[in-house]
Amino acid sequence: MIAHVAEAGEDRGRVVLHLGSSGRMSEIALEAAMRVAQAFQSEIESVFVEDRQLLDLARFPFAREIGLSGRQVRALSPGEIEHDIQVQAAALQRKVLAIARTFAVPARTRMVRDEPLRALAIACAESGPWNVVTLAEPFTGRDAAELSHLFDAVAGTTGVVLAGPKARHTKGDVVALIEDVDRVPPMLRAAERIADATGGVARLVLIDDNAERLAWMDGQVRLALGQRPAVNLEAINMSRRSMGSVAEILRRSGVGFVIARFRGRFVSGDGGLAQLAAMLEGPLFLVR
Repeated sequence: MIAHVAEAGEDRGRVVLHLGSSGRMSEIALEAAMRVAQAFQSEIESVFVEDRQLLDLARFPFAREIGLSGRQVRALSPGEIEHDIQVQAAALQRKVLAIARTFAVPARTRMVRDEPLRALAIACAESGPWNVVTLAEPFTGRDAAELSHLFDAVAGTTGVVLAGPKARHTKGDVVALIEDVDRVPPMLRAAERIADATGGVARLVLIDDNAERLAWMDGQVRLALGQRPAVNLEAINMSRRSMGSVAEILRRSGVGFVIARFRGRFVSGDGGLAQLAAMLEGPLFLVR
């Protein structure tokens, strides 16, 4: 699928920023959402999802809230929980709108009470297929299964942007990890557009675990690029590397965004994704 976001006013998608009831938000994930919106001249809709399950739990008489120290225990009050969530949502939404103004990105907000995946699926279906979901919470390897469910449940999205625990910046070169030469044109276009917004250059990094196939990929990509201006093209043989070591190479070279195909041979929920997200100091844009 094309790594694309609909332009503002096109009414066929936008950047959907997912905020959850946990209240945790990565500053880099928020900035990444703004960069993507800038790159595609899109708008942002911040969707705060009140977790229906949490509110339902608070209605049980045996439900208790344990303080951070572990010493304080009190009965859960549905009214107090709902009030706290609304206050938290309002604060986060104000922050999103303030940052959107600094990036000159059109933004709007909404608050819904639903299952998180269902809420995102509805939000993305409303405006058409060209949405990109940004996860506000810092991404960890434990979230890989939930991310897989998101790709399955939210059909109206071309990709997901996330930031790992070591993410520090969005500026820098934009690297597209290429496992399939057929994906070079759309991934290169996305890399170039984001690089324009971050002040870096677009780079293609071919990855495979077979030296002969890697050489063939290199030749095919150079042939496809033809007379285009020089594109930074690299190749990494994965036969003796992990995605963690690739992430370390990218980190040392100071890259910003990394674009990769989710559920490919090397960036999957089986471990490659977790290693990549854990090491990168910039955001990760996962496409279908």
